[in-house]
Amino acid sequence: MNGKHITYKHSLLALTAICGALSALAVPAFAQDAKPEEVTEVVVTGTRDLGGVKQKRVTSSVFGIDKPLVDTPRSVTEISDKLLSRYSIKNVYDFTAVAAGTYTGSFFGVPGSLNIRGTMADNYYNGFQGLSNFANYPTPVDATSSIEIVRGPTSPVYGSGQVGGFMNFIPKTGYGESTKYVDKTSGDMSATVGSYGEKILTGNLSLPANWGTNDAGLHLFAKVEDSDSFYLGMHPKSQVLQGSFASTLGDKWSLETSYQFVHSEGYLKNIGWNRVTQQLIDDGLYISGRPIARITDGVSPTISVARYYAVTGGSALLFAAPAIGVTPKPNNFTKLDPATVKLVELSRRTTFIDEGVDINEATTHTLYAGASRELAGGKLKIEGFLNTLESDNYQSYGFGSRYESTLSEQRLSYIRDFSTGPVEWKTVSGLSHRFTHAHVQGSLNDFVISEDRRDLSVGATTDDRFNNPFAAGYKWATDVTTKIHNYGAFALADATWGPVSLTLGGRSDKYEVDALNIGTEVGTTRARRTDDQTAYSYNASLAYKFDWATFYTTYARAKSLQIDQGGGLAPSLILNDSYLGASRLREAGVKTSQYGGRLFAALAVYDQDRSFISSPPTGVQTVSALRTQGIEGELRWLVTDSFGLTATLTRQKTKVQPTAGAGFFLTLPSCLAGIACTDGYGGYVFSNANYIPGMQNGYYLRTTPKTSGSLFATYDVRGKWGLTGGVTYASETGGFLPGSITLPAYTLVRGGAYYIHGPYRFDLNVDNLTNEEYFLANSDTDANANVLPGIGRTVHFKVSRSF
Repeated sequence: MNGKHITYKHSLLALTAICGALSALAVPAFAQDAKPEEVTEVVVTGTRDLGGVKQKRVTSSVFGIDKPLVDTPRSVTEISDKLLSRYSIKNVYDFTAVAAGTYTGSFFGVPGSLNIRGTMADNYYNGFQGLSNFANYPTPVDATSSIEIVRGPTSPVYGSGQVGGFMNFIPKTGYGESTKYVDKTSGDMSATVGSYGEKILTGNLSLPANWGTNDAGLHLFAKVEDSDSFYLGMHPKSQVLQGSFASTLGDKWSLETSYQFVHSEGYLKNIGWNRVTQQLIDDGLYISGRPIARITDGVSPTISVARYYAVTGGSALLFAAPAIGVTPKPNNFTKLDPATVKLVELSRRTTFIDEGVDINEATTHTLYAGASRELAGGKLKIEGFLNTLESDNYQSYGFGSRYESTLSEQRLSYIRDFSTGPVEWKTVSGLSHRFTHAHVQGSLNDFVISEDRRDLSVGATTDDRFNNPFAAGYKWATDVTTKIHNYGAFALADATWGPVSLTLGGRSDKYEVDALNIGTEVGTTRARRTDDQTAYSYNASLAYKFDWATFYTTYARAKSLQIDQGGGLAPSLILNDSYLGASRLREAGVKTSQYGGRLFAALAVYDQDRSFISSPPTGVQTVSALRTQGIEGELRWLVTDSFGLTATLTRQKTKVQPTAGAGFFLTLPSCLAGIACTDGYGGYVFSNANYIPGMQNGYYLRTTPKTSGSLFATYDVRGKWGLTGGVTYASETGGFLPGSITLPAYTLVRGGAYYIHGPYRFDLNVDNLTNEEYFLANSDTDANANVLPGIGRTVHFKVSRSF
């Protein structure tokens, strides 16, 4: 636990420094006779947008400077809380309904991060990159005032993220809708019940919080969930608390802070179906049967590493490498008993979840604080960010992890707008420091795992539960402590001369990294790895604005850290000098906003390269490169005051580029390993991409559909009642090995209605209205071997009372 103490020590020091700086900077404002800031009421004119269909006009979240969204040379989708509610968007899986390029398959079934342009995207909070959340806890999308999805490079202001894109979470704030700050007490409470035991309570409270001569507003949000699930054995529970405060500080300064607490348990990581064959996908017929030889002692709740090797001698491991002539040799531990083999129908609700045994619990704290001072020539901003994660995970096929991570970041920015002759300039420049302390433990013990040994039609037994990492005396296979300092300097300038706009940005990052792995798989090479490097990132965009459309082109290069799911850095990457991954983007697009913003449309074509890491059970990470090419289109159209349309269309393909060495680690279906399917289900079959014929020169991933899209309509009658309906479409997906499974294309229908009577609102939403049978391809190493059945028809009924 010493690492944890060090983590909080650094966090407290960072917070103390931020608060001290804010206090010191505020003193001059209070030293004089401060006059209350004159608040001018904003009169809203134009078309009503009760459904949140209209794209917002101006954003500062993309670049760190105010710029009209139609003129911003990026593919950006803004999703307001109104649209989230109207479309019943509950998690990141639902964003496909409203944002192009955001199809998210199954990353172990937990809706933590969004998949953008074929790769997992980073999560940002108020413009600060948070810790990785690939599958630790569900992102609380209902705690936001809006979410911005940016496809392309990160602004130099926000760091050196990869070019694939990011999701920026903007929490509910203390600012008012028609005044600068909340000027009256208001709020709402809601209760949601739904299919499969869904039970959710939420509450919002906005308060004027004026103090002294300072105008201020406070917003509080709370959510409690205690539900069951479509997937049998899963009982998700979560608690979310969030508070945001905004205020003037004298007549020159302003302050904004927010805090978010999330605790979740029961959102179990879920590989879905094992023993997957095309017959299972097409006909629902599952190969049932138990292994000939047992491994368990019949008493212990799980199979330990010692027991596994004492009984099997490692013979339940089957390595397949046809390119170098290695064929698995089945044995009684890997073969199913022919007398027990039969085909059975398998419910889509029955998956690999081991109720009462599997664990996925996470707690996170997020804190943002920022102060701004208006200057004669611009604005000075001082901001601080803190994000912590504690996560325990165990899946009884043999995988477990524990994350204890903290990051803090401080940023000083100077924003200035000015003119030089006919050229209008918007600029931002500054400095930042980011510190990460991560303690990442993993239980990938020498391949003592098996995803196919369990017969899903029977359920979990002591003969298919492996490696409980939270048992007494357990020693983690990988046990990595990482410390990362990142010192950054950035600058961005946007110059507009008539219809021409040029945006240039860049940053320099000095990295100091330190990592140590003391896990059991490291052996005698437990050396501490340290290094320091300076990396540079830049992007450039050129745009030309006509009355009817804005055309743009963007080019970007970046270098960023290759961190794992817990925010850590593998010592092996430092040793091999591969802990900084390069990425590149070329993009061209066109946008238009017509009829006073009632019609917004965008089209973009892109070609991007970015790196990613594969973490096999050996713990030795491989750095590969992805190339994604695609075209994306979006439409927002408020046809009348009562009727709105949204549409998206995405066409893309992602290729894993040739990789040195053995290549990407793969879980291999025994049916594709040169043996009978039933000869490998009792063990674990694995390989690497470069050992598979035809994959050495790269290969296309099929986990993301080539074509996806959506079409939705919403109808509102004077804000008293309304209807919403639409469809999302995804073309076929599947594994990427030669001869692997194909998952059919599918179309999901969604519908909803609401009615308001006095302070009460009633919402009814139905997802997968036609009860379509569909499947989500698994991400990462299991894409060829496992699939997650899609959720069937679900009904949600919500009652709200405002005050």
